Amino acid sequence: MFTSSEVGVRSLLHLPQALQNAATEKDLLRRYEPGEVIVGPGKWSDDIRYLVSGKASIVLCDDHEERVPVDTLGPGDIFGEVSFFTGSPWPSDSFLVADGPCQVLEIVREDFERILRSEPDVTVPLVRSLARRIIRLNRTLFQIKLKKRSLQSLISREDHVFPDYHMGKHVRQRVAQRMDELAKSDDPVLIVGESGVGKEGVAHSVFRAGRHCQEVFLALDLLSTGSDTSDDGEQENLPAAEQELTDRQLRLLFGWEEPARDGGTKETPGYFDLAEDGTLLVRRVDRLTRLSQLKLLEAVVTASFRRVGGVRQKKARVRLMATTRLNPEEVPPERHPLIQALKDSAISIPPLRSRRREIPGLIKHYLDKHGNELRRDVEKLPKDTLRVLLNYQWPGNDLELSNTLKRAVLVSQDGVIKPEDVYFDLKRVEGKGKFNLLKFKPLKQAFLSPLYPAVFQSAAVPFFLILIAFLFFGPTDPMKNTAALIAWAVGWPTMIIASFVFARFWCSVCPIGVIGNLAKRVVALELPFPAFLKNHSDFLIAGAVLAIIWFETATGIRDSPINLGFLLLAMLVSAVIVSMVYERQSWCMYLCGLGGMVGVLAKTSILELRADRNVCISHCNTNECYLGKEGDDGCPFGHAGPRLHSNRLCKLCGQCLKACPHDAISLSLRLPGREIWEERRPKPGTAFLVIGMIGGLLSEMMSRTRSYELIKDFLPFPEIVSFSLVFAGVLIAVNLLHLPAVALSRRTCKE
Repeated sequence: MFTSSEVGVRSLLHLPQALQNAATEKDLLRRYEPGEVIVGPGKWSDDIRYLVSGKASIVLCDDHEERVPVDTLGPGDIFGEVSFFTGSPWPSDSFLVADGPCQVLEIVREDFERILRSEPDVTVPLVRSLARRIIRLNRTLFQIKLKKRSLQSLISREDHVFPDYHMGKHVRQRVAQRMDELAKSDDPVLIVGESGVGKEGVAHSVFRAGRHCQEVFLALDLLSTGSDTSDDGEQENLPAAEQELTDRQLRLLFGWEEPARDGGTKETPGYFDLAEDGTLLVRRVDRLTRLSQLKLLEAVVTASFRRVGGVRQKKARVRLMATTRLNPEEVPPERHPLIQALKDSAISIPPLRSRRREIPGLIKHYLDKHGNELRRDVEKLPKDTLRVLLNYQWPGNDLELSNTLKRAVLVSQDGVIKPEDVYFDLKRVEGKGKFNLLKFKPLKQAFLSPLYPAVFQSAAVPFFLILIAFLFFGPTDPMKNTAALIAWAVGWPTMIIASFVFARFWCSVCPIGVIGNLAKRVVALELPFPAFLKNHSDFLIAGAVLAIIWFETATGIRDSPINLGFLLLAMLVSAVIVSMVYERQSWCMYLCGLGGMVGVLAKTSILELRADRNVCISHCNTNECYLGKEGDDGCPFGHAGPRLHSNRLCKLCGQCLKACPHDAISLSLRLPGREIWEERRPKPGTAFLVIGMIGGLLSEMMSRTRSYELIKDFLPFPEIVSFSLVFAGVLIAVNLLHLPAVALSRRTCKE
């Protein structure tokens, strides 16, 4: 900083004579470099700053101590006139900062007042400067207003802020006239209805049809802000708690005032004054305390309010819209004065269960909407699925219907939504009688690791290939062929016994499935698996299981390592072809006989992987466990999340656990066989599969008895034909025995 004697007086020639004299006689001219603070902490005084040359910015500090420019001064402008004319101190968190080289006259307050009284050449330019700044301020306020409207038009679009609400014909006929009447007035509006009926959508429709549609539309959700109160009057016995709650709610609505560091007042606005000249929507207005309701009603009627801690009444005209689940005719006036005052301007929306005629139309609307959003075509809604949707009570109303159908669209396959694709919020208790093993962090980290189950697969695949090589090129005597001994004496019983403990984990490490999945990296057409075959996959798997059992005995495969090698090789080739053509792991899910058998046995396992349905329904609408996310694939069987209800449909690969963002997956210990007695969806195909497995094993056991030798000697056919006839006869016999068991069960258990 330099004095005026150092910079000369040439820059003062254009100033009025009185200011030139003050600058030269009292040495008041100061020079500031770019970025230097002219006025700020440590430099406050009552002096008046007259900008002789250069530019400077008025800067305010926000709550994070960041500087925000609010105005720019040029030659001839004055800083400090607010304090001079009003007597109010300038905020202590403001600065005057040089934008470039500046020369500033720093005039003592008394000298400046004397100059104004005696020198019109100073007073007139000052008045002009103040007028220019007022015009600039008005223009700034106008621009702020335009930006406010533009911002509001962006954030108040119905599809951006509010849940989708499609007004059915029945509701439209009942409330359209009432909505039109209220849209043309400025009266407050009360919208009554259960959760999920679309109260916010109706409020926004009334707003858009009214004359305030270009103004701000602000929503205050008393649930999300934690401003909650009891509806049963218990807080009347807790005046301190209610007083604290009322204070918190009034601060939300009207803001508050508190002392500032400079001795002035710092004001924090509330929702009411932020919605000035516009509309304020208060969701769940019944959550306001009695005093809060009275204050809000008073503010709406008088178009004025006072902040918490403030003394001045402020003007703000706001149109109030409020939503509630309570019936205005039934609430006590002393507890809910605001609801009582607004009951004459109320719109009541009936629950979905009382307008079931609208459900088919709503279903079509939401299916079209979510199908377009998710880019999944839903071409067919079977009658049994529609019947399920119509028979449900829909406690969550339209919103629950929309979310339910969105999840159904996500998990549906082949454009068909089946009944099992529809999940309802049944509020059932999850995890009862079970223990979640994922509470142990090391085990959970192991499941979440990218090495699981890859580390097991990387060991199983080379072992399998070596095994096949030994079957083809090793000794032909099965008792001397190591691969044959491992397959029959170790592999087969281990796979069956492990199913009772580790469920279908074998399928995660099965080298046939792993190699088939690796083949997708070469060719992956990802075609949908044929719907007919998918719906009858139990019969396909039963056929594969029976074919393997028949093949073992009829061809003497246990005595021929080469035949066993051909069987495994045929399964491997089939798995590779199916994997490259069809989506996910269709071979393992719908065709593999070994996998199907292990899946049935896994129903008795003490281990299960499941999702908490309540978490899925209340928190998730993306189904990442099914679809996968970046870096993690979805469920290879397509039955993750709430859709998974049986160990048959899960191979414990952990993909759903890795993809779930809500920590809804648990790996639990359960009572052995629990899944069987809790079965609520019996399928003929599954029954045939189980009975077929029993019949096949019985026929194999029978082939080693004396009775079979007698039958074989009696039949004039080759041995393979004779066994085939016995095999078929045993299967028919066990199925016929099943019929009286079914009849007895129906008579006894009414099922």
